[in-house]
Amino acid sequence: MEIFLLPTLAVFVLTLLTVPLVKALAWKLNIVDKPEARKMQTETIPLLGGLGILIPFVLGLCFFYKGVTDLNLKAVVFCAALIALLGLCDDKYGLTWKTKLAGQLAVSALLVFGFGLKTSFLELDILNSLVSVCWLAFITNSINLLDNMDGLAAGVSALAAFFFFLLSYKAGQPDLAMFCVLLAACALAFLKYNFSPASIFMGDLGSLFLGFTLGAVAILLQVKEISNWEIVLWHSEFFQRYEYIYEGISVLIPLLVLAVPIFDTLLVMVLRTLNGLGIFTPGRDHSSHRLARMKGFLQRRLDKLILLYLRLAGRRRSTRQTVLQGVAQARTALLLYACAALVGGGTLLISQLSLRGLLVFAAVVAAAAFFSAYKLGQVLVYRKKI
Repeated sequence: MEIFLLPTLAVFVLTLLTVPLVKALAWKLNIVDKPEARKMQTETIPLLGGLGILIPFVLGLCFFYKGVTDLNLKAVVFCAALIALLGLCDDKYGLTWKTKLAGQLAVSALLVFGFGLKTSFLELDILNSLVSVCWLAFITNSINLLDNMDGLAAGVSALAAFFFFLLSYKAGQPDLAMFCVLLAACALAFLKYNFSPASIFMGDLGSLFLGFTLGAVAILLQVKEISNWEIVLWHSEFFQRYEYIYEGISVLIPLLVLAVPIFDTLLVMVLRTLNGLGIFTPGRDHSSHRLARMKGFLQRRLDKLILLYLRLAGRRRSTRQTVLQGVAQARTALLLYACAALVGGGTLLISQLSLRGLLVFAAVVAAAAFFSAYKLGQVLVYRKKI
């Protein structure tokens, strides 16, 4: 594990130094996010924060760790740079959702059909390819949609990349492990400037890059030899005979690590459909927005702790409304971080113990997701209740 320490610290510090430069560039190029009715900020915030993640990450791969020789990883970096360029165009010019989706599908298809990076749990190769393209586009959009509150997408992405690092290291994939830990370090360092109250946003450049990269990492983890997961089987003869079933179940591992953005995207799609809205309609109806409106026992305790921190750190804003809005965003981000950490940590632990345990844990997570969706669905964010 020592070989990961120096490169990780290097890109972490490099990100801390790069983001202020990117912030100045965003102001100079007028790539900023202005307040709107559907947005939570009350002032203009510079975008391009994703460039402060992308540059240190690529430099880290090129200079601080020269062992990344896997052609799959090079293909991921190349395609992730293309998807980041798409995000930059959206940040600067404001693309329609159809153009963004077409671009995401095109880059995903390039990675799958052009470079051959795809899943292997289905018997038909063409189905593996189609599922991989849809998966990449879905996760890319999930992180993009999750970027609706200060620090949320960056923190959840950092946690997902960290758990992917641990899983790939345990699976005997050191190159992929280094890839993931550098990504986690860059996203974590970015939080210094992006956590509430944010002074810079990652923009679509950052969210599309993080989403696409995490989706590709999930595929790289899934396609490796299943025996690397060291999962203890029951009825082993059955799985030896029907190995594709075992491979299909192994897909649960990356799905669980990315449970929070997947849950948020599906929740928004379902509730918007039930309310007669288009699934690509922008609005403040995500799980984070709904969670911010709820005030249970835990939320009230978190609010007190966050307000105490703001007083001690001297970060209190001028108006009470801005302070309370910032507290709600910080509280919501912390709660979703906790959910991502619990599911990711549980997946890491149980995947090393038994396949039965993994299936039970996945069922528990699914039940918790349905219950959470029901509770969040009761929060009024539309004109009329479902």
